[in-house]
Amino acid sequence: MRPRELWFWLGGAFITVGAVLVAVAIAYYTKEANYSLSAGPQMIDAYIAFICAFLCFLAAIAGWRPWLRWQRFPNISVRVDGVGYETGTKQVPLFPPQPIRLRTLKVHITNAESDRNVSIRAAYLLVRRKPGSGGHEQIFTSPSWSVEYPRPLQIPEFPIKLEPQASAGGDLVFEIDDYKSSDLDESLGIRVEIHDAISGKMASFPAILGRYKRGHGLRSTTYAERVNGIQSDSPWYGVTGPPDQGYDVLRPPRGYGSEG
Repeated sequence: MRPRELWFWLGGAFITVGAVLVAVAIAYYTKEANYSLSAGPQMIDAYIAFICAFLCFLAAIAGWRPWLRWQRFPNISVRVDGVGYETGTKQVPLFPPQPIRLRTLKVHITNAESDRNVSIRAAYLLVRRKPGSGGHEQIFTSPSWSVEYPRPLQIPEFPIKLEPQASAGGDLVFEIDDYKSSDLDESLGIRVEIHDAISGKMASFPAILGRYKRGHGLRSTTYAERVNGIQSDSPWYGVTGPPDQGYDVLRPPRGYGSEG
């Protein structure tokens, strides 16, 4: 049942209850000489029922859905203060040190919610593929082995847990595999995808300098977009679509991977 239909159904139920209470009040009024029709307990309950019905119809017309708020990606803001490339040294057991190419982003995340926590469990870098190379985006993760960095970095520990109105920051680091780079074109788009462990939803923001929040750069995303591209009419780095369509996540296809 759709939310609007639910509100109309509840409104109709309250009207029915109110009508029954009015009928009971009239029956008492006709039988008891000293019964006050307008101030009797049944009529007072009927007034309350009619008021509830009015509020339900008003909520249906306004499209009010408070319960969906807790099912969406939380309201956060992400500030990207720095973007760059680094060359680190990967330490793989039983192998000599290997140079690796790293993409780094200095970010600051603020939980703008007043009554719910945020737990960012993972972050991924997604770069657009060249047309005809297969798929839509290539996913890059943080280094899987120990890495020596050329300069000190403040790498946050996942999950990044934020209480209401709290903030945290650090350097997000992603390992760029050279053998995958030939099919990529950063001019087509590059973004960071973050996953919230509490809501189970995910959103993305551009991997460029700026401040992003819901409706202004931070937008909902799905696993399907990695393969098929973004279906929104507006640019993925701009204003999101209608609020009712935002911040929902599809389950990953079977066998797609374990990152979701």
